[in-house]
Amino acid sequence: MDFSDFARYPTGNLCNAHGEVRALSSTIRPLIANRRIAGPARTARITPGQNAAIHRAIHKAAPGEILVVDGGASARFGPFGDLLAEFCKMRGLAGAVFDCTIRDSADIAAMGFQVFATGRHPQAAAKSAPGETDVILDLAGVRVAPGDILVGDDDGVVVIPRALAGEVLDRVAAVARREETIRSRILAGESTCEIFDISNI
Repeated sequence: MDFSDFARYPTGNLCNAHGEVRALSSTIRPLIANRRIAGPARTARITPGQNAAIHRAIHKAAPGEILVVDGGASARFGPFGDLLAEFCKMRGLAGAVFDCTIRDSADIAAMGFQVFATGRHPQAAAKSAPGETDVILDLAGVRVAPGDILVGDDDGVVVIPRALAGEVLDRVAAVARREETIRSRILAGESTCEIFDISNI
């Protein structure tokens, strides 16, 4: 499967396509506007203020993967900066998602590497705690397993269970076609109340 096919669709369409597609917290926002990413997850879990597991995860990552880091929702450290972003680019990663803050945001944006994070913080991270890689994460109630498909855009990040990837891709194409039909009917003068038959609700 070509995971870049998922990048053809906005996250809203993917949520409409299947009930098992889950959106991460709206606190996780894109660094670069109008830059959609899609790919399988390469996961890591760190202790806040540490980043050794991030280094190891990138080292093991395959091209096209998305680094996904459980940072404990910390807003006090920047465990990912411009040098790790350069490493990600060299390894061919499609992007990165953090449940915590990052640093060097302007430099990362300038190099064109898309990152989703909860914010920015300049405090450096240590490498004295190993953390974990290739583990199942719980990001604010959303399960992310290694290999699950992530898609991120201006609206946020969604997680697609790997086992459902083909089904979701088929369904989202139908969702997109249906929305284009609805758009055409609106432009032709129909009311959305008529289209969705909710005039009497």
